[in-house]
Amino acid sequence: MNLQILGCAGGIGGNEPYTTSLLIDDDVLLDAGTGLSRLSIEQLVAIDHVFISHSHLDHVAGLALLMDAVFGKRSKPVTVHATPEVLHALKNHIFNWSIWPDFSTLPNIDHPSMQYEEMQPGTTLMLGERTITSHVVDHVPGSVAYWVRSAGKGFLFTGDMASTPALWKNLGGQAALDMVIVDCSFPDAEAELALLSKHFCPAALVKDIAAVPASVVFYIYHLKPGQEAQIMAELEQNKDRKFKALKITDNFSF
Repeated sequence: MNLQILGCAGGIGGNEPYTTSLLIDDDVLLDAGTGLSRLSIEQLVAIDHVFISHSHLDHVAGLALLMDAVFGKRSKPVTVHATPEVLHALKNHIFNWSIWPDFSTLPNIDHPSMQYEEMQPGTTLMLGERTITSHVVDHVPGSVAYWVRSAGKGFLFTGDMASTPALWKNLGGQAALDMVIVDCSFPDAEAELALLSKHFCPAALVKDIAAVPASVVFYIYHLKPGQEAQIMAELEQNKDRKFKALKITDNFSF
């Protein structure tokens, strides 16, 4: 199983130019931010499944453009997996014929270009040799993390989140958990804003992951533009933890 980071920024104008989108092999996407713009038409057409962590625009903006790009070029619909709350937001606020066409009815209702599949938290889905399980996280309603593994190895993508002790309790000791891609959006000086917006700052993240083995590597994503260096410096003060800033040049094999 291969993982390519297409986008991982917490906004535009910073060190990382694209918002969140992670490509597994060539056919599965975790979130659909502006990082999708890095792919060719041929690569976009190859995407069969899109798993959305939550409904915020920096994680779903590319989904609308993806559907426009592949329309009429695929023999089967793209399947969008998400919680009921997220699917409701997509249907009512994006694919609503006002913001964007409803590709779940195009070219017609019997042969849609896109289909929705509800994925309740705690659900596990098998895609070939890959296993994807969703877990509740504290952010906006319907937010989930995705635990992805294959052949006994894998990673956790938290999506955007604040303190969620149950997540680490459930997954922290799993042998298949080699790495975590985790949100840390603000420096400690903006801890109040992080708490209000339900994101991590370094102190809150370190406290939350106390039960996770020190061997697990944490790749930090969603750093706010202009604050990347400060956030990473604060995290790296914790010498017993492995923190690295996620980059669009990163590729992983499991």
